[in-house]
Amino acid sequence: MELKQLNQVVDENIIFFQRQLARLIQIPSIKGVAHANAPFGKQPRAALTEALKIAQEYGLKITQLADQVGWAELPGQSSNYVAALGHLDVVAAPRPGWQSEPFELTVKNDYMYGRGVLDNKGPIMGALFALALLKKENYQPRQTIRVIFGTDEESGSADLKTYNSVEKPPLAGFTPDGKYPVVYAERGMVRLSLLIKIKDQSASDIAAIDGEFSPSYLPDRVQLKFVSGQRQTYSGIKTPSNAPDLGKNALAALAQAQSSRTGKIGEAFKWLAAAATDTTGSQIGIGYVGKVSGKLQISVYGAAYLASTQQLRVDFSIRYPIELTQEQLIQNLTKGLPTNSLLLVRQAIAPFYRDPQLPIIQKMSSIYEMVTGLDGTPVTTTGITYARSLPNIVAFGPSFPGQRGIAHKENEWLRISDWQKIIAIEYLTLKSLAEMDFN
Repeated sequence: MELKQLNQVVDENIIFFQRQLARLIQIPSIKGVAHANAPFGKQPRAALTEALKIAQEYGLKITQLADQVGWAELPGQSSNYVAALGHLDVVAAPRPGWQSEPFELTVKNDYMYGRGVLDNKGPIMGALFALALLKKENYQPRQTIRVIFGTDEESGSADLKTYNSVEKPPLAGFTPDGKYPVVYAERGMVRLSLLIKIKDQSASDIAAIDGEFSPSYLPDRVQLKFVSGQRQTYSGIKTPSNAPDLGKNALAALAQAQSSRTGKIGEAFKWLAAAATDTTGSQIGIGYVGKVSGKLQISVYGAAYLASTQQLRVDFSIRYPIELTQEQLIQNLTKGLPTNSLLLVRQAIAPFYRDPQLPIIQKMSSIYEMVTGLDGTPVTTTGITYARSLPNIVAFGPSFPGQRGIAHKENEWLRISDWQKIIAIEYLTLKSLAEMDFN
């Protein structure tokens, strides 16, 4: 199909595609307790079952592996394959702040709302719909085409470790779980906890620090609880942890208000205020700007006061440019830490890089330009995607330039008009990759 006809076909089918997507949005596929036949919890497994059921309804060949990952397939002349890879698991959706039910697909004008509509059910189901269109027109690809559904992207990607232990890698492909244009580099990320020992009695009046803390976003409300029973509440604006500059960290407000205190707790709150306020890390001595991937970002997403051990714990993540090593980062960070503190590395993910001149990246760039009319020069990101977990994959979509801070928040959205472009891009990309000569 040529682009004009493709756009018309997608437009004619978009309401039906929405109904299919709604079947997945209604499943609260947050990671849960492991069960037999559901290693990441019953709901992610239910989402996988439903996605494969929809694929089977389109007449596509389906496969399920270890209750963790599955795929729909359009067989080609070769058993080698190209792929679109996305995930069906989602982060939690606390009800306050939502203007619609998070686990219902709500359509208002040109917008679809619901947890996972952008991250990542809408985009990966868009790839399935693109594959269904290819099958409907009796397309016979040179390489087999797979649309792969993972169920553990938000919690460590253990699903793809299982996949890689059994399946050969794709020749090429993309994960629609980042942004447009093609992403050729992703920053490194390290999650840390800092334990600050308060050796004097300067925190004897503090009982606890409470809040809704998650590595996925910066908190918009925290409470400082005192031994007396009094509480002080601090507010902010929630934002995803990979876009800390778009929000207002409630922990920064707390720390700034308490940084005038004397003694060791005052010293600790001063450090916390500096770390939580300046998202570039410059105030705590770790600011860095890479020529390729831009500024370092720090996101302070959690804190606790442990009265029994007289420790203030600060939980934070740092996304660092590909030109910087984790060792250099930790060395710079350690120099400015408060006295009597212990730094713990909770998780470390190395930077990711692909040559932007690779033929598959150039092919995706040209398709993006053709569909959108926008500049397709490959870009870098602060995001952490499946591209690190499966060889020959890069992030490609779904967010268009200027669209930031949508996922992991209340009222997660995706424009219907954008979804139509995404499906067209995915159709053309899968078809083009399937015809490439990889010898």
